[in-house]
This record gives sequence, structure tokens and C-alpha cells, in this order.
Amino acid sequence: MIKIVGRLRCPVCSEPIQIDEKVFLDIINTVIHQKCYYKALRRLPIQDEGSFQKMLLKYPFLHDDEDDSI
Repeated sequence: MIKIVGRLRCPVCSEPIQIDEKVFLDIINTVIHQKCYYKALRRLPIQDEGSFQKMLLKYPFLHDDEDDSI
């Protein structure tokens, strides 16, 4: 199981991003709820969009490393 699910929060609303929610990935790899993107004061160009699950499968940098501990 990928540990980031339920821990990663939207920078606009601060709510945890769930696996089935629609998100945008901007050019600096910030994951933002699609519903929150247009509420943001500063909007960077969008790199990708889709469900959070799609982003997890497509972008390995979103995966937790086994060696990381918080």
C-alpha cells in the first residue's frame, strides 16, 4: 500500500487527497484538487490531470521510499 494516500493534502483546502478524487498536477509537481485549483491565488500551468490513483501509477516520485521515516 502506498503510504501517501490519506496523508497528502491539497495546498488550497488542506483536506487529504483521496485515491478516487480528480486532481491536477502542476509544473512543479504539486497535486491539487481540481475543484480547488481555480480558488487558488496563484495558479501554475497544469502538467497533467486525472484521478489521484492515475497520478500515483504514472509518477514514481509520488511513491514513498521504504527508507523514509517521519
